[in-house]
Amino acid sequence: MPEHHALALRTSLGIDGDDDAPYTAALSSAADAIIFDLASPEVHDHRGPARRAAARHAPPLAATGRAVHARVSDTRSGELEADVAAVVSEHLDAVHLSGAETPQDVRDADVAIRRHEMRHDIVPGSVRLIPMVDSAAGLLALQAMLTAVDRHSAVVLDADGLCRDLDLSGPGGAEVSNPVLEHAMWDVAVAARAAELPWLIAALAVAPAERAGLATRAQEFGASGATVGSEAEVRGFNALFTPAPESVAAARRVLREWDHLRGRGHMAGVVEIAGAPAEGPAARALVDRRSVRRARVLIACAEAIERRERAR
Repeated sequence: MPEHHALALRTSLGIDGDDDAPYTAALSSAADAIIFDLASPEVHDHRGPARRAAARHAPPLAATGRAVHARVSDTRSGELEADVAAVVSEHLDAVHLSGAETPQDVRDADVAIRRHEMRHDIVPGSVRLIPMVDSAAGLLALQAMLTAVDRHSAVVLDADGLCRDLDLSGPGGAEVSNPVLEHAMWDVAVAARAAELPWLIAALAVAPAERAGLATRAQEFGASGATVGSEAEVRGFNALFTPAPESVAAARRVLREWDHLRGRGHMAGVVEIAGAPAEGPAARALVDRRSVRRARVLIACAEAIERRERAR
């Protein structure tokens, strides 16, 4: 079964259409995930060839160690079932559900994925679900969607779609300083943290410089990755979302202290963080179940990145 990479999806590179060239190029991509985009307007009139291309190229891409994802049509399109049928296999890590707006949307996707897991004799839950929020309705329903099924592995804030839904076009649209987008980032960050899930930002309709600015702002809100428009953007975004070595070292120190505390029968304590000032609040960190949980997530992310980089 494929290893799930939701905690280390720094960059996701989308591919659409039935031309073999982008799929072949993706075999040497530095991106963490390759997304087969079956919901793109570009494949609307030739879904069949696009679906067959995705199914054909999933095995060699999965063999490279990258996460293989597929963005499928929303539940209102009438194409969800056929999209899912085309891509669910032992080589697929996750399905991105475009236009997720209600808990029933994710339930329908969950049922469709499970049906095809059974068809391929795949362990239930192996193919994860990533709802894409691209509307005001989806944003308001996000918390309910995340509790509706247990298949989720991440959340995507689709800034392009949200801007269209809110008629934010031209100046003040998908811009770094847009207060509506910042509010959306905050809402997604809170809901994702409460559900203990990572979140990602997608903004492919803007220029690369603007996308980089949005990704940087999203990272400040706790996002763990972003979509990229081309291979030229991958390494910069990978660097942006890679956990800092000092943060990973501090997390490991928290876990060591937790082991010592539990060995003495304690449930909380403090630890000195290496590299912090000799005095002041930054030099000490609380060690309890909550901080340990965050430390484990950070270390798991860093280790997943290390494994992927070694495999390339």
